[in-house]
Amino acid sequence: MSTQRTTLRSADPQPRRAARRRVEGSGSPTSPRPPSEHLPGIPAVATVGASGSCVRCETKLAEDILVTRDGKGNPICLPCADLANLIVVPSGDVALTRRAQSQSGRVAILIGWSPRSKRWQRRGTLVEPRALVTAKAQCEADSEKRNVARQRASERRVIEDREYHAHFRAAVLQLYPGCPRAEATDIASHACEKHSGRVGRTADAKALEDEAVRLAVIAHVRHLHTNYDTVIDANRDKRKSRSIVRGSIQEVLAAWASGRAAPTTE
Repeated sequence: MSTQRTTLRSADPQPRRAARRRVEGSGSPTSPRPPSEHLPGIPAVATVGASGSCVRCETKLAEDILVTRDGKGNPICLPCADLANLIVVPSGDVALTRRAQSQSGRVAILIGWSPRSKRWQRRGTLVEPRALVTAKAQCEADSEKRNVARQRASERRVIEDREYHAHFRAAVLQLYPGCPRAEATDIASHACEKHSGRVGRTADAKALEDEAVRLAVIAHVRHLHTNYDTVIDANRDKRKSRSIVRGSIQEVLAAWASGRAAPTTE
């Protein structure tokens, strides 16, 4: 039996980069077996990850070969799955992917294991070559219109984010009227910074829930109104350090909640 080596073409203008993207995170010995489908009715494609054989034609498969799987998790080479002539559209261009997928009679999803998030993630879409040609033509035809729409959407998000910061600041002052106005602005800006992963970006915070706002204020007070930074530098224990300064934080919160200025940190 020969070793199967099926290479998919890529729509990426830089083939080497596309090839790296195709196998990124795939085939790790610590990754679980990939699913047979990424979406209902749409097969998932990933590298074998370990040498084996196609369950249908029994051709030996190298570890870096792309395959799909049957319902029992057995690898199926792309020729046997009737997917060998598809071309990869790397993830990133939503309009191109959506249009190519809608034009293609056969579609598969290229996935790869992400050690960081510990789950299989979409890396690209496999479509028929003619579908990609049609999709590219459609994207070129309305590229200017879509660019204008993207620019307007970006400007709208900036305005919405600015309004959200203002609402969050107002929520801080409603809970803690004694909080200095400048500090309320700093709390909102820090907590609500985009892509920061901080409490201000959570759903509860965006709904201006009291607890989310309170947590943002606590984080601010911990660093600016206590000696927390000095304490944690000394013992390197976050839980212990937070316990040490908890009383000081509560004093500041109580003062602000009653409309008074915070006590001076010694």
